[in-house]
Amino acid sequence: MMSVSSCVSSFSRFQVQSKGISSKGNQVPITWTTGNDGAGGGGAGDGSGGGGAGLSPSRENTNVTRTEEDDSLKSLLGRLLRENDVCVAQQSVRMKTDGDEVALNVYLESSSNQSKNDQIQRMVMPYVKKNNDHAIKYVHPIKIQTLMQQSNYSCDVSYDVPAVVFTSGLIGNVFHELNEIIIPLFLTTHHFRSRFQFVITDFDPNWVRKYAQILSHLSNHEVINTSQDKRIHCFPAAVIGLHFHNDNLICKNSDLPVNCSISDFRQFLRESFGLKFKNLDHVGMQKPILVLISRRHSRRFLNQRDMVKIAKKLGFGVIVASPELTSNLDEFSRVVNRCSVLVGAHGAGLTNEVFLPEGAVMVQVVPLGLRWPSTHYYGMPLEEMGVHYLEYQINPQESTLMEVYGPDHPVIREPDSIDRQGWNVSRPIYIDSQQLRLNISKYKDTLVQALRLLGR
Repeated sequence: MMSVSSCVSSFSRFQVQSKGISSKGNQVPITWTTGNDGAGGGGAGDGSGGGGAGLSPSRENTNVTRTEEDDSLKSLLGRLLRENDVCVAQQSVRMKTDGDEVALNVYLESSSNQSKNDQIQRMVMPYVKKNNDHAIKYVHPIKIQTLMQQSNYSCDVSYDVPAVVFTSGLIGNVFHELNEIIIPLFLTTHHFRSRFQFVITDFDPNWVRKYAQILSHLSNHEVINTSQDKRIHCFPAAVIGLHFHNDNLICKNSDLPVNCSISDFRQFLRESFGLKFKNLDHVGMQKPILVLISRRHSRRFLNQRDMVKIAKKLGFGVIVASPELTSNLDEFSRVVNRCSVLVGAHGAGLTNEVFLPEGAVMVQVVPLGLRWPSTHYYGMPLEEMGVHYLEYQINPQESTLMEVYGPDHPVIREPDSIDRQGWNVSRPIYIDSQQLRLNISKYKDTLVQALRLLGR
């Protein structure tokens, strides 16, 4: 039985010639070199150019002027960062899901002189955060193995573009969807300029519909649902897994195929969703619009009506964003893209800050005990987005936890001591059981500060 692992660097790098098969049946020769040092064991070939099945991470970062060679499959695959969790199959591959199985099988074609000892057998998890036990429960591993020549796996459908294989993983939380799937998709594939095929494991039709505009802007081809389409799919090459940038919304990494920033990603989002405004100055609204994210369960604003009332008195037009509105990404992205101020308690809804125009203000209400995650996940990325950031710190009197524990309990007096006991201890208290009642006078001061930042 094969162990579950990442794409380990023990696979030897190699030089190989392979033939991609076009959808019309034409043979398209593809030649590339990924090194000849023969480092590492466990892969086929000795690194001397003899060919054979192989799977390797790759490193090839250059800043030269784009040429026709730069757009070749060799170059596109080569630009991917050498990364343990991103596997690059640099030759013809076949993919299928057997019978009632859910796990995808990826077969690498072998050479005629390859022995059984040279065969590759690995199980990889195609999700970026393999240490997220909750997410991994929803992810099936991908089985990668050598296809011996005598095997009877003829192609049912062939493609002339490489496959990019990923899983929808943890869905239903827009932060995890954007940070752990969408941004990695963008970073891994945008340099292919739409010339590749998405292959999605653990396929969820609702997730695909939600992000259809993003998927269609990344690739010119329809996605393949491996759980339903049991045919044998043949590709000239494949990328299995995605590059993970960070654990917050900042997608800046100089080691990426092409240097990329959060500004590039935000421009891509504007193009995908048809958002008109890069800068708040372009919106041209006479009255500043404040969008208030309304939560239904934990971290609710118990005096939300008073919050709306004072905002209107200060001259804001107010939109209360219900969970129904925020779940419609196509519609809500347009709402946020036109607003001047976005207000919300720490939570996934604040991920929509990526749609704010430059010059806007985001006000994060920081519940008791959640200062670090609030700043780290939602506050830090805003500077690079060109968005102003304000924090409204909840004091114990504004949290319902005071009523439950009293002023002398460590939950109230020493949140850090609770946090040090681990997420399993702190989450049920500060994330799941806390409601908020803001001091309206203090909230007013925060909104006045936001108006100053807007130049009003």
